[in-house]
Amino acid sequence: MAHTKRFALLILAASAVLLFMGCRLNIPVREMAAAKKGIADARGVKAEQYAQDELTAAQNKLLESHDRVAQKDVDGAKKAALESSALSEAAYQKAIPLLAKDTIAVAEKSLNEAGEAYAERLAAEEYREAEAYFKEANDRFQDRSYADAYQAALKADEKAKSARAAALGMKDTLSDAVIEVKRTIEEAEKYGASRVAPDKLALAKENLAVAEKAYGDDELKKGFSAIEVAKLNADEALLASLKIAAGDRLAEAEKAVAAAERSKDADQRKAEIDAARESIAEAKTKLDEMKYRESIEASEEALRLALAVTGGKAAPTDIAAGKDETAGPDGGEDYFLYTVQYRQKYKDCLWYIAKKFYGNGRLWKRIYDFNRDTIQDPNLIRPGWVLKIPKKRD
Repeated sequence: MAHTKRFALLILAASAVLLFMGCRLNIPVREMAAAKKGIADARGVKAEQYAQDELTAAQNKLLESHDRVAQKDVDGAKKAALESSALSEAAYQKAIPLLAKDTIAVAEKSLNEAGEAYAERLAAEEYREAEAYFKEANDRFQDRSYADAYQAALKADEKAKSARAAALGMKDTLSDAVIEVKRTIEEAEKYGASRVAPDKLALAKENLAVAEKAYGDDELKKGFSAIEVAKLNADEALLASLKIAAGDRLAEAEKAVAAAERSKDADQRKAEIDAARESIAEAKTKLDEMKYRESIEASEEALRLALAVTGGKAAPTDIAAGKDETAGPDGGEDYFLYTVQYRQKYKDCLWYIAKKFYGNGRLWKRIYDFNRDTIQDPNLIRPGWVLKIPKKRD
């Protein structure tokens, strides 16, 4: 660096001498200017790194040319300038293939890093441009067009880095997918996937861990590949466990309804038994349609109605019951989840729901107050709504 600054200062001073003496001597201005440009071109391809000896010799010859001018040795000045040009050309020719090769290697590294960030999908256009420039760089290098190869490699590196940055800007897409698969796995486990589909569950968890690590390492391609496998296996594990759970709950509900039909209060509770039968029919239909969650909900409804007749108590399932983990409108009490049902004969209403859960329809306002974020008009609740039913206080 010090040598470069000294050279620049000397050339600047020598140029001033040329201006002063130019009108008095036949100075080889064209040859000296060509030598200066040759040195600049050599520096432009990092000859100070790849051809230091040749570049230094070229600079020294140009300085000698200026010294010859100062000594009024025009022929010597011209000869030194020509030698400087030859040396700078040698420096350029030695440096450019090495520079092109190293720049192609840098571009390849950037392209690989963009690939790891899944830029081929998340920033497809820029990634394709990077690939095209990289191919051009290699083709030009094979043709020994090293300057063109260098320029193409620079563009490939720039596009690859830009594609990677754009892909990482969409990193949250992988995070969202990880969260979704985690929830699916948790739900599958609640429905007995460890027993029903242990292999699928294990694969889902294994690939989920790979995806999470890849997210932290910015290896988004690896992460997306793993999360796709995790999602597929988690979905299959959940489906298998839901199918078994729906069948089991239906069998339990059918048994409870049969007991209600034989109970001593069957004649007086005919409306509830009829509603339970209707829910059983709906549960069977949904099971046949592979709508397992809806089948479980219908079985739960039939079970509740039947047990209301017999005075029994249902064991809650993950869909039918739950516990509030956060502070709710009533201070964070435990509650049941109830899905509003559609029936042609017996329409759900808050009075009926309160009577079913509390044995007293006049307690409907407790349910209404707990669900004001969902219910605008207490006289209008719609099928499919999931209501929180606060547990009855002692």
